[in-house]
Amino acid sequence: MKRKAINYRNYFFSKEIQNYGRSICELTKECWDRGLSDSTGFSISQRIPNTNFILVDKSGTGFRRNKINSNDLLLIDLDGNLLFQPNAANPRLAPVNVVIHLAGYKSSDALGCIHWHDPFTNSFACYNRPIYPLTLQSKLIGDVLCINIDDRKEKKIIKKNKFCINVPSGLYARPDVYFVMDKVGIEVGKILSRRNEEFQRHGIAITHFEHGLFVFGRSVEEAFENGYRTFRNAQTIIYSQMLKNYPDKKMLGNSGNGDLALNY
Repeated sequence: MKRKAINYRNYFFSKEIQNYGRSICELTKECWDRGLSDSTGFSISQRIPNTNFILVDKSGTGFRRNKINSNDLLLIDLDGNLLFQPNAANPRLAPVNVVIHLAGYKSSDALGCIHWHDPFTNSFACYNRPIYPLTLQSKLIGDVLCINIDDRKEKKIIKKNKFCINVPSGLYARPDVYFVMDKVGIEVGKILSRRNEEFQRHGIAITHFEHGLFVFGRSVEEAFENGYRTFRNAQTIIYSQMLKNYPDKKMLGNSGNGDLALNY
């Protein structure tokens, strides 16, 4: 029996998809308000459970200060092909780094992903350093590994070899960036596949060298929570370096009112 063709317009405006869209838009605004994202880059997506459909923001979200609504979202498939574009007045496609989201979805039970460039997690990415758990909350998520693929070096390879690169129809057509992001996605897929059982309890975060944080969860809401914990952990690690010369208990005395005071 021949399957009935899906009306993607009706599907996009269905109650289910619009509910996911509201969650995406609310979290997108919260990322901006909390200083997690800025105009340097951002992407967010939700895989619709039990389907190969992905609801994702359009490129340029950061330039709009993350103020988006459902008309700023797209429906694509697991290979990045465009299924539905609701707003012809804003014909942008999904950010090209969404190929990393897709690689994670293909390799694991993840259903949500957020990418941002906060300065604390990105500090580790710029030095190609993993973010190890320090705070109690971050120990649930575990190590945040850095994918060491150098964007500039890879683009030189493209230029030298004059590769022909086809970008899926749902992603912003930047072939050189897609080439790099696809390579990062392959490595992310390996990590998520190896650690897939962790999605029974929580999500997984990774960074890309000099680029930023990608966080996966069982929903876009869980991805946000994992990302925020990772951000706070990185922040705490960096701030904790200020305590290297802080006196230990032997150098502390009683001030007389029960408070510890420094003995200078």
